[in-house]
Amino acid sequence: MKKYIYLAGPIAGCTKEEATEWRDDVSKSLPHGIIGISPLRCEPLKKGMRFTEEGATEKMWSDPRAIATKNWLDTESCDLVLAYLPAEFNERRPSYGTTIEIGWAIGLRKPLIVVSDDKYLMDHPLIKHNASWRFDNLEDAIEVIIGLFGDYVKSPV
Repeated sequence: MKKYIYLAGPIAGCTKEEATEWRDDVSKSLPHGIIGISPLRCEPLKKGMRFTEEGATEKMWSDPRAIATKNWLDTESCDLVLAYLPAEFNERRPSYGTTIEIGWAIGLRKPLIVVSDDKYLMDHPLIKHNASWRFDNLEDAIEVIIGLFGDYVKSPV
């Protein structure tokens, strides 16, 4: 059996490295059978551009309806949502899409981990009440994910 973790977080206004490195690091830290799902898996960014720049990704994937449909599919299909919202990115441009995905996860009654060093965000009553776990680092989130799903994905002996 496999378990899927939706890796929600900032994209708009981010460089490729900012949007993908943390997702790649989390995915590589998960054991076999626990799979990180990146919303960027089919949105290759053109070299030297940011995701909000006109023509930065293929129109097929960057159309607002395509983005919303794919992100809803991912949120609905996953076993847990990991929302990463670092203060540095929030100060530059709030990740409205991620907050919508957090709302979807809550509505779908998905386990939700919110990771942020943004005290204002983490102290928000709806985050405090609805996030299953709240951390200021990804390592703790990974530990919880492995703890929750590790036995589900083990091969029978």
